[in-house]
Amino acid sequence: MTELFSFLARRLADLPRPLAAITGGGGKTTLLYGIGHELAKTRRVLLTTTTKIFSPSPEECVSVFVGDAAACYSYLAAAPRPSLLAGGAVKDEKNKLHGYLPEEVDFLSSCGAADFVIAECDGSRGRSLKYYGDHEPPVPQSCGCVLAVAGVNALGKKADEENIFRSEEFRALYGLKDEAPISRSEYIRYLCADCGPLKNAPAAAEKILILNQWEILTSEGKALMRGILPALTECYGTVLCASERENILYEAAGKWKLK
Repeated sequence: MTELFSFLARRLADLPRPLAAITGGGGKTTLLYGIGHELAKTRRVLLTTTTKIFSPSPEECVSVFVGDAAACYSYLAAAPRPSLLAGGAVKDEKNKLHGYLPEEVDFLSSCGAADFVIAECDGSRGRSLKYYGDHEPPVPQSCGCVLAVAGVNALGKKADEENIFRSEEFRALYGLKDEAPISRSEYIRYLCADCGPLKNAPAAAEKILILNQWEILTSEGKALMRGILPALTECYGTVLCASERENILYEAAGKWKLK
């Protein structure tokens, strides 16, 4: 088995555009800090959001900057290398860090103050899947990679609010009844659809799907998921079967191979 975060950090470091966007279901913030810590071993790294996230704990990120994008640039430029910084425009009374507009994240990536920028660009209230509103997800258009997260536990489960953020709209979009389980075809259709986690992804960006919570699957469940990997790699350059909680990459399909 391979460490998930180090695997991703090594490959992201080779991208021509040092900006990654994270979309999809539950596990995005864990991914943000996990990759960030790996990249920050040798680089000056900025972690931010185009929505809002809880301000990090000291274990997640010691340095937190609050201020506009121009001030964040100045702060970054003076930071040591390597280093890790979480940045946002405002921190509210609920300890939520509100991030920057996608074009501001594009600026922070292109200005050279950070060696790499990772932006969480989605909110799903911890659900495995979500229905996207018209304005979502706000993805920076200069990003070199979109990392989409989906929980494997949603396959075969009811399309309800326990498993899907905005489940009523999701069921209406896919024509599902209240008690109907999410089938293989609907799971693939959702992950590959223009209105799924790849919505607003730049055409030239690498598309990576992380099938999270792989560790909870039975052997039958793993066999079922392996059966849909070929269909998923038609939409994503790489599909990773992983446990973010345990920082383990079990299997990879597509462009980025396990060595």
